[in-house]
Parts: sequence; C-alpha cells; structure tokens
Amino acid sequence: MVSAAVSTVTLAKSLGSPMYELDLDTGQQTGVPSEPATIDLLDVPAKAASHGYHSFDLSVYHLPNIERGYLADLRAAFEEAKVELFQLLIDTGDVDSTDPDARGAGITHIKRWMEIAVELGARGVRYVPGDGEATPATIRASAEAFRQLADYAVECGLRPATENFRRFNLKADDLLAVLEGSERDYGLVADFGNARGPDKYETLEKIMPRATSIHAWAEVDENGDLISEDFQRCLTIARDNGFDGPIMLQSGYPVDVFQRSREVWTRVDEMRDEVRTVFGEALQEGA
Repeated sequence: MVSAAVSTVTLAKSLGSPMYELDLDTGQQTGVPSEPATIDLLDVPAKAASHGYHSFDLSVYHLPNIERGYLADLRAAFEEAKVELFQLLIDTGDVDSTDPDARGAGITHIKRWMEIAVELGARGVRYVPGDGEATPATIRASAEAFRQLADYAVECGLRPATENFRRFNLKADDLLAVLEGSERDYGLVADFGNARGPDKYETLEKIMPRATSIHAWAEVDENGDLISEDFQRCLTIARDNGFDGPIMLQSGYPVDVFQRSREVWTRVDEMRDEVRTVFGEALQEGA
C-alpha cells in the first residue's frame, strides 16, 4: 500500500546532523553531532506518529549507540508509537572488490549491521556494493556478495534491498546487473535525488518497476518553494509503474535552501500534499 513516510535523513538537521561510524575494533559507534540537536532519536517515533507518519527508515549514520539496552529502548519507542521501522539503511561497508579478503571484510561489516537491525525490530535492510567502479569483474564480485548477504538477511528474518546510491549503483544498468547476478529476491529503493542529472527520468523509469520503497527528494526554487513539475513527474513515473510501498519524504535541493525556508514538518507535509495529488485515493492516510 502506498504511504507517505519519513526517515532520519528527513530529520538529520534536527538530530544535529550526526555522522556516527562503527569502530570495528571496539564494536561501538563513534562521532558526535556537528550542530546542536533539537530532538533526541528516542523521541522521533512518537513525533513522526503525531504528524501521521507510520513508516520509517533509519540510517546507521544517525544511530548514536548500539549497546543492547539502547537498541531495546529505541525498538520500544517505535513499537509504542506504532511506527514501523521499515529499513535500517546500511550506508557503510564495501563489497565491490574483486579481492576476496576485502570483499569478505565488507560482508562481515554489513552482517553485523543486520544483527543490529534484528535487535531494532526492523522489517528490512538496505545496502549497496560501494564506491568502486562497475566493471564486468566487479559486478560479478558484487553479485556474489549480494547472494551471501541476501541469504544471511533471510536467515535473520529481514528483507534485503539495495538502492541507486553510492558510485557503483548510480547507473541503473549496473545496479540491475548486480541484482540479476545475485539470483536472489531483492527489494529496491528508488532515490529521486541520487538519480539527479540529465538521465534522471530515464534512470527512474528503469528501476521503478522493481522499486519497493522510494526516497523522495524535491527540487526547490530560490525562495524554497517546491518545483512541483519535477517532483510530480518523478511520482508519476512511480505511479505508472505500479509502485506500491512507502515513499520516504527526505529533503530537497538545494539542501540549505530547502531546510532554512520552512520548518521541517511543514516541509514534509508540503511534499505529502504532492504525493496525494499524484496518487489520490491510493495513498494510505493516517495509521
């Protein structure tokens, strides 16, 4: 069912624009917010629910603590707010190397995040090959890694997915080749922002038939007003390809103009109105 949703990317500035990273030696997250936060992550699920958003993506960059007690508290916050943690976005870990040791290290890294996703009660996980160059050899290597990762995700009770994100997966044909080579059932996040450029709509047309969720980025003018023509065209590509899933209302470009011109919940509500215009009665409202 089509629904409007949000993520920690939507609320990154409110969370203090953090970029936490997993220290493999200590097994803990490191880093601090780069600016003052106005909301705590534990309070985010209830806040999202109060605005009518009941599906959520969480980036590992925005998770400050991976100790079991904290993960249990965050899981409880989602459950009490009746907000589904749709995906843990695993934004780190490279599996696109033809070197078995390097690829194995990336696989181990992503598997660790899958285990954390289970503790959080996430429905699924999203990961990508990395930032390497897509060649026939690296596509084969990535497909092999994706085969292993999909099998582990399923063992964990998670739905695996990938996205047109980071250098390797930006071109639709390369992304689809990895999925085809993996011989596994994958979800796909179609990201409007990562498709930016002269081939934006062509890229979306290629990946949207397989999309199971959307990361929706808008374009805004110098006053911060949404450029509806572009945003609605992207949404129409989704609708016309039979899209049926959550549309995570992320942010807009230029990001600084988007963020400073409206309060964050006003911004996402404006984007939800655009989704409602395109999808009409197909959009699930409220809970």
